[in-house]
Amino acid sequence: MAEVTLRPIRISDAEKCLRWVSHPEVARYLGLVQPGRTLEQERSWIASILSDPQHQRAFVITDERDQDIGTGGLRAVDRDEGTALLGIMIGEPVLWGRGYGTAATKALLRYAFEELGLQEVRLSCHAENRRAIRCYEKAGFEVRTRGQSQPEAHRNEVWMVIARERWRSVCCLNAAPGETAEPT
Repeated sequence: MAEVTLRPIRISDAEKCLRWVSHPEVARYLGLVQPGRTLEQERSWIASILSDPQHQRAFVITDERDQDIGTGGLRAVDRDEGTALLGIMIGEPVLWGRGYGTAATKALLRYAFEELGLQEVRLSCHAENRRAIRCYEKAGFEVRTRGQSQPEAHRNEVWMVIARERWRSVCCLNAAPGETAEPT
């Protein structure tokens, strides 16, 4: 299984992030988040995240070789409600389908539930992005139905959610032999 670590994003990551979001296959699934089109816009985006740690957390995803392969994070963090929106991007398409997205999603969920003490994490993704939907389901997310009253622009989205208790049961169920059953 793929292994990843998360490190806090830095302004110095802007160039590689811009390269990732500029790749046509990556940009295709970015959803409502519009990537920076210039290096300065990308730096500004990272600066805005860093200036709002109360509501946003962003990380660079690194693989087992310590190579940066994408980004992930939580936005709209609401500590009072115990909720946040999760997003990941594996910026190197040659690495898609190798388990890095699932590993990054699980790492972000561990951070959300254990470090931030959240109760529920939500996300949305393109309905046609089957790879992402499978990734999120492997991490324990379930599809949440949105009403028919949603705007036309959002009908191509799939909304998913995972509660803390479901995460604990999925986390413990998927523990490898020799690992503790309780999340650490």
